[in-house]
Amino acid sequence: MSDLSSRLDALNPEQRRRLSAGLRSQRAGQLQAPVALPEHLRRSLYFFASADQADAAAYYAFVLEAAAKADAAGQHAVWFPERHFVDFGGFSPNPALLAAAVATRTRTIRIHAGSVAAPLHHPARIAEEWAVVDVLSGGRVGLSFGSGWHPDDFALARDDYRERREVTGRTIEDVRALWRGEALPYPSTAGTTTEVSTRPRPVQEELPVWLTATGTPQTFVTAARAGYGVATALLGQTLPALRENIARYRQEWQDAGHPGAGDVVVMTHAHVSDRPDLEDFLRPAMHAYLRSFRRQTGGSDEFVLLENAYLDFLTGPSLLGSPAKARAVLADLAAAGADEVGCLIDFGLPATDVLESLPALFHLGAAAVERSA
Repeated sequence: MSDLSSRLDALNPEQRRRLSAGLRSQRAGQLQAPVALPEHLRRSLYFFASADQADAAAYYAFVLEAAAKADAAGQHAVWFPERHFVDFGGFSPNPALLAAAVATRTRTIRIHAGSVAAPLHHPARIAEEWAVVDVLSGGRVGLSFGSGWHPDDFALARDDYRERREVTGRTIEDVRALWRGEALPYPSTAGTTTEVSTRPRPVQEELPVWLTATGTPQTFVTAARAGYGVATALLGQTLPALRENIARYRQEWQDAGHPGAGDVVVMTHAHVSDRPDLEDFLRPAMHAYLRSFRRQTGGSDEFVLLENAYLDFLTGPSLLGSPAKARAVLADLAAAGADEVGCLIDFGLPATDVLESLPALFHLGAAAVERSA
């Protein structure tokens, strides 16, 4: 344990409160008030819970209920990740499974993967699984693809970890071709080559596709040149950096000659409430969530660093806070160029509190207006 950790562990609750207040005061005034509410910003729910924070059966019941509420409220989409072998995101080793369950409980909300780890799967398998969900949902599927980053995940892969970005590009194009009904040749371990045409046939003729970006500018460029949307987050980039990345994406999209302007989805943590003790109420859940995230990346989980990160979320461009603060952030994200905000709601708060808070999130401002990718 470091000397800093020892000193932090020795703090009593009042001393920790004062430390938090000092950190918070350093951020005062960082969020600028908007001049107008966004009018064309889609809003969705994003699920990414840590598997050490709840019972699995209870969590899946929560997901189904939250998705049903979002569907009834006219929200745009629900997004499910793919994670393996770790607690962080560990409730979703296969987003198609959760998506299929949600498809049977909803009517209009879109059902998206955010994201499929492309190098871990055969393209035909991706096309098959998600075609089932597309049929069950009546044509509401969309996929964001990622190249994967954790070496342990590649115990599932058929290709070399170092080639994951190239494999991702090939996999996306193969999935799109199979989705359209094309037959593609694949070698088998029996020494033969098979012309593969997948079943069932999906409802949508074309598969909506995004590329998952952590904030690396080149990923935005790659997505734009290929004609994909981008699914990103503020977890790995600042708001000014996001604005620059989106501007770069739009320019590359235009230079590539694609119709329209592309599509950018931004994920951010969300819990909208006017309760006076909101900061203290959110702190334990956010600390635990950030601790889980940092441990999987080898980062420190010392109290001061967790508190600093938590207050960055609370006072910065997240939807954690009052309705007025959340509307200001929505306006800032719209001004930065986002087309959709994915509201991450399952970061460790009790399910009952999250479900009770959803109406405040759903009714923040103007109705969402869809903009095609």
